[in-house]
Amino acid sequence: MTESVYAVEATRSEDWWVIEVVSGLPASVVGVSQARRLNRVPRVARRLIADLLEVEINEVKVDVKVSMPSELEAVLDRARQAAATEVEARSAAARARCDAAAALLGANLTMREAGQVLGVSHQRIKQLADQAKDSAIA
Repeated sequence: MTESVYAVEATRSEDWWVIEVVSGLPASVVGVSQARRLNRVPRVARRLIADLLEVEINEVKVDVKVSMPSELEAVLDRARQAAATEVEARSAAARARCDAAAALLGANLTMREAGQVLGVSHQRIKQLADQAKDSAIA
């Protein structure tokens, strides 16, 4: 049997999450329930849909979208953007460390000297230089 996917929206209302099936049900069927905790929303929604349609719960798959008030969405967007910026910065820093290690070794510093200059162990200098070499090849 094939699984059906139902779009579900969860919205906070005081101490509860209101669960609404927003697509996938027949037009004449309204699917609304509630859950105390967000992690329970998918299970409650699947059970609701299975009961409404008189099918087995394992035949029901849900795609849950958490709906927040606009002021919270703005805060969440800033947090997501900051996290993406952090990932990019960490990646750039890693590339720069690799390039620096390779450049220091290319300037005939020993691995110990290069490690001391870069503030890492001589073993790490070797790893960084190897990564720089690998990324230059790719």
